[in-house]
Amino acid sequence: MKSRRSLIIISFLILLVVVFLYSILKPRNQGLYKVTILPSLGGKYTFPESINDKGQIAGYSKTASGKSHLFLWDKENGIRDLGPCMGNASFNNAGQIAANFRDPNGDLRAFFQDPNTGKTILPTLGGKKSAAYEINNQGQIVGFSDTSSNIMHAFLWDNINGICDLTPTSTLNTVARSINDSGQVVCEDKNTYLIETEKEGKITTLPVKISGHSQINNKGNITGMVMSTPYQYDLISWHPDSGLKSLLRSNYEASSKINEHNQIIISHVENLNIILITVPGRFENDLLDPNLGTISLDGYVQIGRNENLVLTDINNEGCIIGAIQSTKDSKSVGVLFEPIPEKMEQMPKKQIKQDNIVLE
Repeated sequence: MKSRRSLIIISFLILLVVVFLYSILKPRNQGLYKVTILPSLGGKYTFPESINDKGQIAGYSKTASGKSHLFLWDKENGIRDLGPCMGNASFNNAGQIAANFRDPNGDLRAFFQDPNTGKTILPTLGGKKSAAYEINNQGQIVGFSDTSSNIMHAFLWDNINGICDLTPTSTLNTVARSINDSGQVVCEDKNTYLIETEKEGKITTLPVKISGHSQINNKGNITGMVMSTPYQYDLISWHPDSGLKSLLRSNYEASSKINEHNQIIISHVENLNIILITVPGRFENDLLDPNLGTISLDGYVQIGRNENLVLTDINNEGCIIGAIQSTKDSKSVGVLFEPIPEKMEQMPKKQIKQDNIVLE
């Protein structure tokens, strides 16, 4: 009993030290990025969701009257209001956007926004609701739609062929999360699987169920979070040739994004286990680079006591977007991180390794 009491006292003292260190130690700004704070549409909430290779950013922002609207931002033109939006904005290099809004009946509907032809409301698979998740550089959109049988099915849409049910025979709810320029689509039901639309719909089931949004790049690499224990998640990468790779462990189910250089961004929390006490870890924002290793995005912007920085997308130029979000009220500020090439070139080269696996 006495030894157990001593162990508890020691654990408590260690906890106090850790809390003290967390309060005084701040993430170090390595000077690798130029930071731009994005403007709003007049309200107190701006959430950038997608950045293309031209540096144009799409997302949603509250107006002065509190309405959620789709915005488009670039350095030359500033921020532009593109009308009502309910989030999940995805942006391609042609300036086309896939997003969602509420129709007059209050149902969620997917739409396609083209810089030349304007807004097109996507059809459904027979039901009342639909939602878009991602658009590729071919203008193809994936998401989900209700069928006439009130089952949620994954869909693929383009301006030429219209809407296609990717899982027509399924009796389960299915969702298409991501599509690359080759028409490879990541879908989910009770499993996660890859549909290759250009190969007569060939389906490959992944060895794990991805928890949260998955994404695929043009090399066929899929990233996402996998629940490893009831309270822990692994960031994984999967490719049909190289298989499954575990890259990072987190206590937070986060979204990750990957670009064509296999750079991955993620916002995550990793708890600290100190003898008998678990200490909540700091909310961390990292870039995982195959050559440079793990680079922290923390320390570049001022984060208040009740705020977190959340990373949302990365383009092929290495530009990263995110949002500083309040944990107490509905306030959010958009942030753009632009890499400084000469600083990046000075970084020592190394490779990301986890469990003796290298992300090529």
